[in-house]
Amino acid sequence: MTTAFRSHPQDTEGVNGLAPVAIPCSQHGCTNGGVQLCAYRDRRGRPCPAAFCPAHSVSFAGISYCRRHAGTVQAIGELAKDPNGFPDLNDRAPSLVNWIARDLDQSVRRLLGRAARSGESVIVDESVRLAHDPARKARWERSWRIVEHTGLILKVTVHVSEDNDSLVHVRVGTEMVADGVPPWIARRREGQEVEAAIDISQRQLFYRFLEENISAAVIRFRARGDRAPWGR
Repeated sequence: MTTAFRSHPQDTEGVNGLAPVAIPCSQHGCTNGGVQLCAYRDRRGRPCPAAFCPAHSVSFAGISYCRRHAGTVQAIGELAKDPNGFPDLNDRAPSLVNWIARDLDQSVRRLLGRAARSGESVIVDESVRLAHDPARKARWERSWRIVEHTGLILKVTVHVSEDNDSLVHVRVGTEMVADGVPPWIARRREGQEVEAAIDISQRQLFYRFLEENISAAVIRFRARGDRAPWGR
């Protein structure tokens, strides 16, 4: 049996002798005990309703989260210290940005390291941050930058907007160089399942598409001899 419970809504103090309702693990088919509610609450104070056993949850600093919101907490880094910094309950954008940026990180670091000139260096965001476009629409992003002592030279940014949290955008400076829905998300939308080898191949093609477009844009930038504000 599970060990997480919710009181009956008409008898929160148990004065009528009603037994609390046991909460099963939200993982389909799991009958493990030790179930705990996900501790995530978004910036509006709304709690995650999921509950998972230790085998199907993730713990940060002794706090248990469902895997989805554990990814969100990990993605936002220092923002997790601020209750008002937590994304909306159903917002997948921060964790998707973090996932994509993590997988692109080494290739983008190498690319910008080769593109950096004497006196320039590369700095990298370690977590996602909340930003807004000119229309004040919210988006989550992570960036890599070439900088020098006078300021920014060029920025590469991966971002996902809150109003479409499946579509990944990549910018080099102010130029939008690539966008697309990752294949694993597109398949989930359509209810498709594929063999592991096909999944790996599709992921590799997606990342190659992003990397090639980033590389081409950085080369164009250097060929023009541009720098910020175009690089912003």
